[in-house]
Amino acid sequence: MQYPSLQRLVDQSSRIVFFGGAGVSTESGIPDFRSPNGLYNQPYTYPYPPEQMISRSFFDAHPAEFFEFYFERMIATQAKPNKAHLKLAELESRGILSAVITQNIDGLHQAAGSKNVLELHGSVLRNYCMRCGRSFGLDDVQIGR
Repeated sequence: MQYPSLQRLVDQSSRIVFFGGAGVSTESGIPDFRSPNGLYNQPYTYPYPPEQMISRSFFDAHPAEFFEFYFERMIATQAKPNKAHLKLAELESRGILSAVITQNIDGLHQAAGSKNVLELHGSVLRNYCMRCGRSFGLDDVQIGR
Protein backbone atom coordinates (compact mmCIF):
# COMPACT_ATOMS: atom_id res chain seq x y z
CA MET A 1 0.00 0.00 0.00
CA GLN A 2 1.38 3.39 -0.95
CA TYR A 3 0.55 6.46 1.11
CA PRO A 4 0.27 9.94 -0.38
CA SER A 5 2.84 12.52 0.70
CA LEU A 6 1.85 15.13 3.25
CA GLN A 7 2.50 17.87 0.68
CA ARG A 8 0.14 16.21 -1.79
CA LEU A 9 -2.55 15.86 0.86
CA VAL A 10 -2.23 19.54 1.75
CA ASP A 11 -2.26 20.56 -1.92
CA GLN A 12 -5.42 18.53 -2.54
CA SER A 13 -7.23 19.90 0.52
CA SER A 14 -9.44 22.92 0.63
CA ARG A 15 -9.75 23.06 4.44
CA ILE A 16 -7.55 21.46 7.05
CA VAL A 17 -7.08 21.70 10.81
CA PHE A 18 -3.71 21.19 12.47
CA PHE A 19 -3.54 19.45 15.85
CA GLY A 20 -0.13 19.67 17.46
CA GLY A 21 1.82 19.64 20.65
CA ALA A 22 5.27 20.00 22.16
CA GLY A 23 7.11 18.56 19.16
CA VAL A 24 6.22 21.64 17.10
CA SER A 25 8.16 23.96 19.42
CA THR A 26 11.26 21.82 20.03
CA GLU A 27 12.88 23.39 16.96
CA SER A 28 12.44 26.73 18.75
CA GLY A 29 14.43 25.46 21.74
CA ILE A 30 11.52 24.52 23.98
CA PRO A 31 11.84 20.97 25.29
CA ASP A 32 8.99 18.53 24.84
CA PHE A 33 7.98 16.30 27.73
CA ARG A 34 8.83 12.65 27.08
CA SER A 35 11.75 12.55 24.62
CA PRO A 36 15.28 11.76 25.87
CA ASN A 37 15.96 15.52 26.18
CA GLY A 38 12.43 16.31 27.32
CA LEU A 39 11.22 18.03 30.45
CA TYR A 40 10.50 14.75 32.23
CA ASN A 41 14.03 13.43 31.59
CA GLN A 42 16.15 16.45 32.55
CA PRO A 43 18.18 16.49 35.78
CA TYR A 44 16.37 18.29 38.61
CA THR A 45 17.01 19.51 42.10
CA TYR A 46 13.30 19.48 42.93
CA PRO A 47 11.93 17.06 45.53
CA TYR A 48 9.02 16.11 43.21
CA PRO A 49 8.93 14.73 39.67
CA PRO A 50 8.06 17.29 36.95
CA GLU A 51 4.86 15.51 35.91
CA GLN A 52 3.60 15.94 39.47
CA MET A 53 4.76 19.55 39.74
CA ILE A 54 2.77 20.70 36.70
CA SER A 55 -0.49 19.18 37.91
CA ARG A 56 -3.40 21.21 39.24
CA SER A 57 -3.43 19.26 42.51
CA PHE A 58 0.25 20.11 43.08
CA PHE A 59 -0.43 23.77 42.29
CA ASP A 60 -3.23 23.83 44.86
CA ALA A 61 -1.12 22.15 47.56
CA HIS A 62 2.29 23.74 46.85
CA PRO A 63 1.87 27.02 44.94
CA ALA A 64 5.36 28.37 45.75
CA GLU A 65 7.07 25.23 44.46
CA PHE A 66 4.76 25.16 41.43
CA PHE A 67 5.67 28.72 40.46
CA GLU A 68 9.38 28.13 41.01
CA PHE A 69 9.21 25.22 38.53
CA TYR A 70 6.89 27.13 36.20
CA PHE A 71 9.19 30.13 35.88
CA GLU A 72 12.40 28.12 35.71
CA ARG A 73 11.33 25.32 33.36
CA MET A 74 8.17 26.28 31.49
CA ILE A 75 8.70 29.89 30.44
CA ALA A 76 10.81 30.40 27.31
CA THR A 77 10.68 34.10 26.50
CA GLN A 78 13.68 33.79 24.15
CA ALA A 79 11.93 31.28 21.87
CA LYS A 80 10.94 32.41 18.38
CA PRO A 81 8.56 30.80 15.88
CA ASN A 82 10.21 28.17 13.70
CA LYS A 83 9.51 26.97 10.14
CA ALA A 84 6.55 24.83 11.23
CA HIS A 85 4.83 27.75 12.99
CA LEU A 86 5.49 30.01 10.00
CA LYS A 87 4.22 27.45 7.46
CA LEU A 88 1.01 26.94 9.42
CA ALA A 89 0.45 30.71 9.54
CA GLU A 90 1.03 30.86 5.78
CA LEU A 91 -1.49 28.07 5.15
CA GLU A 92 -4.02 29.92 7.30
CA SER A 93 -3.44 33.19 5.44
CA ARG A 94 -4.02 31.33 2.14
CA GLY A 95 -7.36 30.04 3.46
CA ILE A 96 -6.29 26.38 3.49
CA LEU A 97 -5.82 25.98 7.24
CA SER A 98 -8.99 26.59 9.25
CA ALA A 99 -7.48 26.35 12.73
CA VAL A 100 -4.51 25.34 14.83
CA ILE A 101 -5.38 23.25 17.85
CA THR A 102 -2.40 23.12 20.16
CA GLN A 103 -1.41 21.66 23.48
CA ASN A 104 1.45 24.19 23.63
CA ILE A 105 1.40 27.10 26.06
CA ASP A 106 4.17 29.15 24.43
CA GLY A 107 2.20 31.49 22.12
CA LEU A 108 4.50 30.79 19.16
CA HIS A 109 1.68 30.01 16.73
CA GLN A 110 0.25 33.49 17.29
CA ALA A 111 3.74 35.05 17.14
CA ALA A 112 4.13 33.43 13.70
CA GLY A 113 0.89 35.03 12.54
CA SER A 114 -1.76 32.36 13.06
CA LYS A 115 -5.08 33.92 14.07
CA ASN A 116 -7.39 30.98 14.81
CA VAL A 117 -5.45 29.15 17.52
CA LEU A 118 -7.22 26.99 20.07
CA GLU A 119 -5.00 26.42 23.11
CA LEU A 120 -6.04 23.33 25.03
CA HIS A 121 -3.87 24.13 28.07
CA GLY A 122 -3.95 27.93 28.01
CA SER A 123 -0.92 30.14 27.59
CA VAL A 124 1.93 31.43 29.73
CA LEU A 125 1.15 34.79 28.16
CA ARG A 126 -2.25 34.98 29.87
CA ASN A 127 -2.50 34.56 33.63
CA TYR A 128 -5.26 35.40 36.05
CA CYS A 129 -5.70 35.74 39.76
CA MET A 130 -7.86 32.98 41.19
CA ARG A 131 -8.99 35.28 44.01
CA CYS A 132 -10.03 38.44 42.18
CA GLY A 133 -10.20 37.22 38.57
CA ARG A 134 -7.92 39.98 37.22
CA SER A 135 -5.88 39.09 34.15
CA PHE A 136 -2.12 39.54 33.91
CA GLY A 137 0.38 39.25 31.09
CA LEU A 138 3.61 37.32 31.44
CA ASP A 139 5.60 40.48 32.20
CA ASP A 140 3.26 41.24 35.09
CA VAL A 141 3.72 37.87 36.77
CA GLN A 142 7.50 37.86 36.30
CA ILE A 143 8.04 41.05 38.32
CA GLY A 144 10.74 40.44 40.88
CA ARG A 145 12.09 37.35 39.16
